[in-house]
Amino acid sequence: MNILVVNDDGYQAQGLEILVRALQPYGNIYVSAPKEHQSAKSHSITIKSRIETFVTEPILGSTATLVVDGTPADATRLGLKVFNVDFDLVVSGINYGPNIAKDILYSGTVAAAMEAKILGVDAIAISAPTTNLPYLYDETIKLMDEIIEAKLYEGDSILNINFPKETYARPKGVKITVQGLRLQHAEFIKSEKPDIFHIQSSIINYQEDPESDVVAFDEGYISITPLTLNRSDYQRIKEIFDNQ
Repeated sequence: MNILVVNDDGYQAQGLEILVRALQPYGNIYVSAPKEHQSAKSHSITIKSRIETFVTEPILGSTATLVVDGTPADATRLGLKVFNVDFDLVVSGINYGPNIAKDILYSGTVAAAMEAKILGVDAIAISAPTTNLPYLYDETIKLMDEIIEAKLYEGDSILNINFPKETYARPKGVKITVQGLRLQHAEFIKSEKPDIFHIQSSIINYQEDPESDVVAFDEGYISITPLTLNRSDYQRIKEIFDNQ
């Protein structure tokens, strides 16, 4: 396989190195990653100005590594075009911090995978509460082995994978989940300096579906949530037509 690895934490991130090492048994690994940390950039892309890139020493045995002075989605777009390779799979991560529930709307990690799907390449996004988990490398190999052997990455959706809370010594197992409801909330507190606000973040929790990624995360399971590009609300469309 030809596999492109991307991320949003930057080309020097620990999670990127873990992922490259874990994927090496499956084929030729190429890396295209942002020059700087790009968390919460969502699906922003550069469309009019130039993008600077440079080639660095291949990360841990990858075939080639491209550093992109742009967003995570830019890194995917550049990687798929510049390397001039027919890629079988794009894997984004491993992100430092979970991307569950409504996190996915802001996540550069998920967006980098989504961009691959827009461009016709199957993709996976992987996140963990921290990339310092002692089991992360071994569990990533095990998980990728199962996913690649069964070709679970193929289809109309991407796979959004999250490792559970760091309070667990090892994941209890793997669950196929739905997107949860949890929300990243922010209070904007005005500082003594004019026009400057301090951000105080918190999490708003809801009563979650037992099959949600949030519940799996809290209870010690790896969650795999298929996510589609199509955001059409078919139920609402039906309701509108039924009421005409």
